[in-house]
Amino acid sequence: MAGIGHPQATGRSPDPTSLDRVKPGSLLTYAAVLAAASTFLAVPAQADDTDADFYSSKQPYIAPTDADIAAYQPAPAGYSPLATETVARHGSRGLSGYKYDLLLHRLAETAQAEGGFLTPEIGTEFIANLDAITAANVENGYGMLTGQGETQHQGMGERAAARNAALFADAGNRIVAETSGESRATESGENFLLGLGDADLALEPRPDLLYFHKVENPDGTEKAPGTPERERAEAYEAYIEAQTDDGGTIAAATEFIEERPESVRVSEELLSGIFTAEFIAAMGADAAHTWYATVDGAKGSAPACAPGADPAADPDACSDPKKSIKSAVDAAMTLYNLYIIAADMEEENVAPHEFDFAQYFDGHETDAEWFAYLLDAEDFYEKGPSLAGHDETYAVAQPLLDDFFRVIDDRVAGGDVAATFRFAHAETIVPFAALLKLPGSTVPAPDVAAPASVDDVFDYASNPWRGSQVTPMAANVQWDVVSRAGVDPATGAAYTPLVRMLYNEREIAFADGCRPVAEGSHWVKVTELKRCLTGAAMAESPLIGDTAPVDDTVPGPELAATGGGTDAATWGLGILLLAVGAAAVSRRRVFRD
Repeated sequence: MAGIGHPQATGRSPDPTSLDRVKPGSLLTYAAVLAAASTFLAVPAQADDTDADFYSSKQPYIAPTDADIAAYQPAPAGYSPLATETVARHGSRGLSGYKYDLLLHRLAETAQAEGGFLTPEIGTEFIANLDAITAANVENGYGMLTGQGETQHQGMGERAAARNAALFADAGNRIVAETSGESRATESGENFLLGLGDADLALEPRPDLLYFHKVENPDGTEKAPGTPERERAEAYEAYIEAQTDDGGTIAAATEFIEERPESVRVSEELLSGIFTAEFIAAMGADAAHTWYATVDGAKGSAPACAPGADPAADPDACSDPKKSIKSAVDAAMTLYNLYIIAADMEEENVAPHEFDFAQYFDGHETDAEWFAYLLDAEDFYEKGPSLAGHDETYAVAQPLLDDFFRVIDDRVAGGDVAATFRFAHAETIVPFAALLKLPGSTVPAPDVAAPASVDDVFDYASNPWRGSQVTPMAANVQWDVVSRAGVDPATGAAYTPLVRMLYNEREIAFADGCRPVAEGSHWVKVTELKRCLTGAAMAESPLIGDTAPVDDTVPGPELAATGGGTDAATWGLGILLLAVGAAAVSRRRVFRD
């Protein structure tokens, strides 16, 4: 592919000004060397099962192992690469805004004034940790990629280059890279392209396609009135507003979950290692013990900006004054949010702003799992499989699926775009996963307006959805497309291209109801994919070389019934485990206003 070169596989971020440029004709050989060299590259360490799921959607990305890559199925005989395409969440980032750190600072000020810490020393250390994580985010930029995030996408780009070496060897093929327009998504794309070896390629902003959940785009503009994109975003926002407002089923479900006795118990248990019982009991009891993200913690006061930040360059460093802590559960969840984001800030957690929030969860592993459940519930209901009988939360991603098929159709029609890489957010990945019925995203919760028991709501015991598995940092869905020259004797027409899917770079089968070209294969005809994922008619057999009549009435994938199973048989990725041991790297930092 013209203009593609590859950074040296050293485990460090390459200097974009000194990339070795590789001639298109030599790319295949180079990529083979890169693939061999990647055997010696370290991948993030994986912890044991006791650490699984505690980070919810802030789970750092787990790169595929050599065994994962070796397990990729080759294309059937006679087929060669035609195209590849991806949608990926941004990589690990810092705090998205001056919120959790500010709120706990305001709470801590009250605790210090009232003797609410167990000891003065505990209070001093707690406040020092808050100061440090704020300083680290000011230096890094609120909402921006951390070093881990950059490394995650650079590695993904390197592996994409190695996997698609034959495709990229053709100088006539083009790459298209697209971003939601949000800075962290753009940074992710830039680092992916750096790893791919095409750092000079410009990313095209596509908020219409990759920021479909909001009327307002990341740059402050709005989707054009009267367009399908605007209408779709308005419908989604209206649905979520109605469902999360008083009387909404989602509001009733999340309120039931948050008020479960276990939520209160684990919150008080966690906080009891820091604050006195009296201070915990006072949380939310009156205005003096309710804290807002403002200059003085009071409701109605002015927003606050992080010390040392430049609001003109980093507007996310200033608070949303409506955010608050109104209960012990709120306080514990706010602390949990600092704990999980710290797992994505290893390279920023250094002097002079070192912080340690893991200490507050030592011995509270089951509490951390419960907080992950509380956080997962919101994403599940508002972005994922949500309520039985409803598809509003994930049908909003239909244009993205349509675009995946459009890319294939354009390529089959003779287009020169052989690779399309898209960079977006959890708000993109979660509904897309539910739309595709990916592992873990197949079971909705009961549609019960007034839940009376745990059987009426999303629950870990009866539902396989986990934020750490569905949408970890840098989560991605990749489709590889292969084609075959000549005429298929079974149809009398050109051979139909085949597609296989990688989910977080592990090869998985498409959803139940999508029939592969052969038993045990992960390759599926594109016509079969359109049938099972969109309901399009299909006039050929899904099998290779099969001349038997096709039954295109076979149903496509549907969300499973509520409750029941854990989807363990289809959860081919296994549990995504904690990875917080990646080595620090020197890297290029790209800041955007």
